[in-house]
Amino acid sequence: MVKTKQKHPGHRESALGRLISDGASSSRQISRRLQWLAAEWGIEAPPKVGRTMSEKLTAYCKRHGISFDWMLDGSLAVLKKMVDERRRQEALALPAAVIVARYQQLDPEQKAEVTAEIYRIMAEHDL
Repeated sequence: MVKTKQKHPGHRESALGRLISDGASSSRQISRRLQWLAAEWGIEAPPKVGRTMSEKLTAYCKRHGISFDWMLDGSLAVLKKMVDERRRQEALALPAAVIVARYQQLDPEQKAEVTAEIYRIMAEHDL
């Protein structure tokens, strides 16, 4: 009877196993991913990536909507979700800029009316 070497489950057979064995979760690779994303999104450079997660790095990821899963293993599916969410947030921000520009075109009396209505709505919703 010939014994075959039993493979370790999840090692090279799965995508995650290949990523792990190839060093995708190393500090160097995480840093490279974050630097690429910062350049791509036009955000400030990430803090230094060490062997453990620092408070600065955690805050940076939360502030910019960077998934820890993507940061650690480079999942393309998670990257797509991050990009989609960023586009959604940018789409919401665009109307605000348009509203501000139009508000600036109002005369002082109209601005007072709009401002009063905004304050009324905010008070109604405890904001």
